[in-house]
Amino acid sequence: MSGSTYLVETYAMKMLYKENMKIKEKEEATKHEIICNDQLKKSSSSSFSSSGGNWFTKMFKKVHPVTTPSSDSATKLRTF
Repeated sequence: MSGSTYLVETYAMKMLYKENMKIKEKEEATKHEIICNDQLKKSSSSSFSSSGGNWFTKMFKKVHPVTTPSSDSATKLRTF
């Protein structure tokens, strides 16, 4: 009978350990989520204030591509 007592005790300890690990994982996930949200709020507010609030106009800034002369025009300019 003594052997089965150890099995029951071991099973109970295993279940308690699993429950504790689940609780710790949930706490860690919520802490991580809170930290990420805080960092996101800080970065968005600091980027807005540092840019002077004109982020919307920067989003539509025109980009002009650099044009290079084609190889045909380069050979036409060289006349010997």
